[in-house]
Amino acid sequence: MQLCRDLLAVTVAPGCTAPAPVAPLGGLAECHTFDGGKVWTRVVGPDPSSGGDMQVFALSRGPRDHDFRPLHSAELAARLLSGAELGQLAAPFAAAVLTATEFVAATDHVGLRHLYALQGEGWAAVSTSALELARLAGAPVDRPALAAFAVTGFYLGEATPFQGVRKLPAGTRTGLAKGVLETSRYAAAAADEPDPVDAVTAMADLLRGSVERCLDRHPDTVFELSGGFDSRLLFAAVPPERRAGLRTLTLAAPGSADAAIAGALATRYGTRHQVVDLARLGALPPSAAYELVMAAARRHDTVGNPVALGVLDWVESQVEPGVRINGQGGEVCRGSYHMGQRQHPRPDPTLVDRLARWWFMTNEAVNPGALVPAFAERAQAEGIAAIRAAFAAYDTDWLTAIDHFFLNERVHRWVGINFSGACLDRTIVSIYLDPRFLTIARAVPPSVRGGSGFAARVLERLDRDLALVPLATGVRPKHLPRRYVPRALAEYSVARYVRRGGEKLLQFARREAQTAAGTPALADLVVRHWREHPELAEPALRFGIVRAEWLSGLLAGRHGADAATVGFLVNLAVAAEEQTTVSPG
Repeated sequence: MQLCRDLLAVTVAPGCTAPAPVAPLGGLAECHTFDGGKVWTRVVGPDPSSGGDMQVFALSRGPRDHDFRPLHSAELAARLLSGAELGQLAAPFAAAVLTATEFVAATDHVGLRHLYALQGEGWAAVSTSALELARLAGAPVDRPALAAFAVTGFYLGEATPFQGVRKLPAGTRTGLAKGVLETSRYAAAAADEPDPVDAVTAMADLLRGSVERCLDRHPDTVFELSGGFDSRLLFAAVPPERRAGLRTLTLAAPGSADAAIAGALATRYGTRHQVVDLARLGALPPSAAYELVMAAARRHDTVGNPVALGVLDWVESQVEPGVRINGQGGEVCRGSYHMGQRQHPRPDPTLVDRLARWWFMTNEAVNPGALVPAFAERAQAEGIAAIRAAFAAYDTDWLTAIDHFFLNERVHRWVGINFSGACLDRTIVSIYLDPRFLTIARAVPPSVRGGSGFAARVLERLDRDLALVPLATGVRPKHLPRRYVPRALAEYSVARYVRRGGEKLLQFARREAQTAAGTPALADLVVRHWREHPELAEPALRFGIVRAEWLSGLLAGRHGADAATVGFLVNLAVAAEEQTTVSPG
């Protein structure tokens, strides 16, 4: 098995031709052939035992099942070729197998590890890179997809910035043969439905068992530890006797209590605690900040916000590689996406539109003043239409539909684009995305999960002491859900509770973005570099999406730009750099 950083596979039908890639994968790729096709790869670490008539390419580090058992080359190849038991593999995951006659690739059950595909006339291709496929096909930018991204901050479903290039769906297996792309969904991992009465015990046992198996296999695993609930719950799953010497990692941001709370826990339990101070980003030279963000845009195929991704890439440069447990996906168990929502029998357009404006079109939308008016208007319509289409597929009650959307769309695409790059450098453990975890969480009624009530009972079951340590909000987890416990309000103070509870309402009313830590400083540095070198920003005008007058004002210092808008401009500049053609409309 070879760990493969980049891959491009192309198949051609008999009697047809396909575009010939120019310097595929940066010109550093090894070429392999199969019946009617070619595969180019850039490997990180070849296994000397690879070879023969079949080659297996791991497209994420450390393929394993949900119980941390690693998969070896022959077993992984058998699963890829048959489609059997692929649902048992932990996310993020992707791999491919090449024989003399066929090429097959698969991605994980959540779709976190992004793979992309394109079906041409008489030819088809699969790649780890949307940019590589756009280059190959000369694909124009997809204006409707860009419009939806401009107001949501992530691509929905299978969309990418390029026409004809689509992301392979979650939980699918894709084959290339004789010019045809064939994608099929594989069976999901079986998970027993818990008795709601025993759900707290079932969840606590699952988390404790998963964490222990991870530590048994990887004693140097790093736990991401903040002042929030999700990392606290995973830390509580570590048996007390195994906490001393445990590696923990915290991101410190100005105005955040995360570092202080995590530091106190680290001292109390004797962990080896690393703190990465995001304030240090502000000390970067503007030129270095610009290169960091441009590299993030290229590395992540312009599919995410390169400013936020640049922050994460910078953080990774400060941390030793290895196995790391994260808290992504814990919101489903806590019902946190239900904030401000009431239960309804089914989703409807009014509910969907309100949710879209509440969460996405406030937090991560590009400044509409930066956009050509017709495009800005279209962006609102395209964004709403894409979100409505996603919710229309959920035949369930409103709150459950919200959970489906955030997992199937938000986590899938927004979290996934970061993990797609990071999973090549370190092993990522996402216990909250284990199908067994999701099954237990979904079996608990939204009314019980809401306000973190159910998750708080699980935390108490795992460690009563940790349930008494205040979170960054000031509330002790034991007192959640706080709406039912007057004592929680007493310790939190009425003024602070009202301020925290009203922040989202005020943010929505004022259309103020809640940005990720570190992104404002990095965005400002990029703008400073653009003002010194305006020719670097001007390619973003090529597609007729950005207002020239607005960009002139930015470069002249008459106004600034938020991280979402700076990231959008960077992505457009990279797309222009790739010389993709401009589509009509």
